[in-house]
Amino acid sequence: MRKIFNFFFCFFLIHCYSQDKYEYFGALKLNGKDDAIITYRLLFTENNGILKGYSVTDLGGDNETKNTIVGTYNRKTKEIAFKEDGVLYTKSAFSQNDFCFVNFSGKVKLVESNMKLEGAFKGLFKDKKPCIDGTMTLIGSQKIYKLLNKLNTKIQKSKKVDEAVKKKVNPIAMLDSLKVNNLLKGQNLNVFTKYDKMVLEIWDSQEEDGDIIKLYNNDKLILNNYTVRNKKKEILVDLESGKNVFTIEAIDEGGVKPNTASIRLTDADRTFELMSNLKKGEKASITINKAVE
Repeated sequence: MRKIFNFFFCFFLIHCYSQDKYEYFGALKLNGKDDAIITYRLLFTENNGILKGYSVTDLGGDNETKNTIVGTYNRKTKEIAFKEDGVLYTKSAFSQNDFCFVNFSGKVKLVESNMKLEGAFKGLFKDKKPCIDGTMTLIGSQKIYKLLNKLNTKIQKSKKVDEAVKKKVNPIAMLDSLKVNNLLKGQNLNVFTKYDKMVLEIWDSQEEDGDIIKLYNNDKLILNNYTVRNKKKEILVDLESGKNVFTIEAIDEGGVKPNTASIRLTDADRTFELMSNLKKGEKASITINKAVE
C-alpha cells in the first residue's frame, strides 16, 4: 500500500511541477512602415499559467537583441499575455532606455504540433511610454521543422540540384544557425548587469583545431596568443561602473576556418552565451555595461 501511495505521490509532484516549453519563429510588422519587418523568435516555458522565457529580434542581424519575457496563460479561455521585460544583450548601439518593448495579448491554443500566434502588439519604452506598435505573426517551431524536413527531402532527391549545392543547402541547419549568437567582424555585443563581478569562460565547443586569439579588457591585454581548447578557460572579471569593453582578436584560424570560440558570461542572475566567428586579423567586442550606482 505504501509503495502505491509513493508512486502516486511522485506522479502528482512531477505533474504539478512539470514545465511545458514552447518555441515560435516569425516576424514583427511595424505600423506605418511598409518595409519594416523584423525577424522574431519567442521561447518560453508555461508552468501553472506563468510564462517565463525570452525573445530575440533581428535574428543574426546587426541589431540582434535578446529580451527576457514574462506573462500569463489561461488554459480555459486560451488567453495569453506577455511582455518583454528587459534587455539581456543587444548588438544595437542604442542605450537600454531607448528600446521599444513588445507587449502582447491574444488567444492561442498551446499545442506544440500546430500552433500559430498572431495579432496586434503594443510597443512601450521602459518607462511605459508608448513607442511603435505593430502586428506579430509567429508559427510553432515544430510545424516549421516539419515543413523544412519535407523541403530538404525534395532538395536532396532532386536531380536538378548539383550535389555540391545539396551539401551546402540544408534548411534545417540554416534555421538552427539562427539560434546561435554569432559575433562577427566589427560587431559589438552589449550586455547589461548590476553586479561588480562576472565570470568569463572561453572554450572550443567543437573539435580542437588550433584557433589562437588575443583578448583585451579596456585595451589591456589579458590573454596573449591563447590557443582555444575544449577545456574551458575561466576568468573572474572585476567590473568598473559604466562600460567594460572586451575585445577578441583572431590570430590564427587553425585547421578549420574560420576562428571560432565559445564564450559564456555569468553574473549572479543570468548567463549569456555567444560564439565569435572571425577570420585572421579580425576583431569583435563585448561591452559589459555595469549600472552606475
